[in-house]
Amino acid sequence: MIRTLLLLSVILLTGCSQSLYLQGRRLTEQGEYDRAIAILYDEIRVNPQSADAWRELGVAFYKKGDLTKAEDALKQANHIRPDSRTSLFSGMIHERQHTYDLAIQSYTTALNLEPDRGTRNLVRAHLDQLIEKKFREEALAVVAGEAQIKVDTIPQNTVAVVNFDGSNLPPKLAPLGLGLAEFTAIDLAKVNSLRVVDRMKIDIILQEMKLGRSEYVDRSTAPRIGRMLGSRRIVTGSLLSVGANAIRLDGAVVNTADSRAQVTEPTEGDMRQFFRVQKEFVFKVIDEMGIELTAAERDSILQIPTESYLAFMAYCRGLDFRSRGMPQAAAREFQQAASEDRNFGEAGRQAGSLSAALSAAGPGGEYSLDDFEGDMDTRAGGAGDDRELAGRITTVIDNSGVIPDSDIYRVPIDQPIVSRNGTVIIRGTFDVEN
Repeated sequence: MIRTLLLLSVILLTGCSQSLYLQGRRLTEQGEYDRAIAILYDEIRVNPQSADAWRELGVAFYKKGDLTKAEDALKQANHIRPDSRTSLFSGMIHERQHTYDLAIQSYTTALNLEPDRGTRNLVRAHLDQLIEKKFREEALAVVAGEAQIKVDTIPQNTVAVVNFDGSNLPPKLAPLGLGLAEFTAIDLAKVNSLRVVDRMKIDIILQEMKLGRSEYVDRSTAPRIGRMLGSRRIVTGSLLSVGANAIRLDGAVVNTADSRAQVTEPTEGDMRQFFRVQKEFVFKVIDEMGIELTAAERDSILQIPTESYLAFMAYCRGLDFRSRGMPQAAAREFQQAASEDRNFGEAGRQAGSLSAALSAAGPGGEYSLDDFEGDMDTRAGGAGDDRELAGRITTVIDNSGVIPDSDIYRVPIDQPIVSRNGTVIIRGTFDVEN
């Protein structure tokens, strides 16, 4: 018998056969958490391997305030199929529990699962603030307990790169010290045998120590700085202008345990070939440490982030403004750097996260956890529904074996069905048996 094809989109996109999962999600969005939880449990009883149902159950418990059950449900969802929404809510749970390391890990996992760009920028903005908050708490504890720090407990493979001294450069070039130090730390982190101290942590602890910029690179204070940072070695540097268009970078690697300084050979080069100077310096530091690089590590270090002098100088100015508590000016400079060289990935990342933080910040200028949660809810609106289409088709067939033969589901051929998810047009007929 010839039947008009019953449009699955009508079944799937109207209320006639809406899945329990979607009902639960809608109830959560409406603030009816107990009803949402009951319905999502019904869905899980039918389909215990539904990562989406487990995830939304975790979200409902989180919204209700039951963080323990929320965490358990999200762990189950992640075990079945990891996704960025699961990791984001796991991070928010850990953050509310003040387990910041776990929160940072979850947010980083969410970024690795590649959410859309807008979400990615918001996550990075919030992650930056959370890391800063964590480091500030640690800095207060470190400064208060300085006398109890034992050098022999600091791992041998730890290294910290402090800001290079650019005070001897013309004022417009002084920010080079921050940029070259930043990328020296990034390159040293590519050496698998080293553990590089986070640059934000360095800045915060040095602020708490109330040291002047000149003292950052003073070899006499380096051992104390190393103890406070939990780093066995401190890399310092100082920049000079040599001639009209050239710079010189002098550096040292200071051992926290015995205050011994290994001075690197000076590195000189054309001002506009700044990364050639920086790369040569990095290899000299690695040689002073007695580290033998693999071919892959060497190749990774040799990668040039940007060859644009204008882009790099804008990036350095961004770092300088940010270190002085001027985020709006910093964001403009990072955006300028990204505009000068669209392939300058680190500039784009800094511009995106800082701009997102500024646009989302509340009256106090802080992008709070509540702000972040609200933005994630807004951006999630309807996300995941498309993934459910295939699952709902399977549910209809599994439960009934056939698509119901009812005029309710008949539509004229070639007439489009318009829903909030798009337009579906199915033409022609199919031969099916009774």
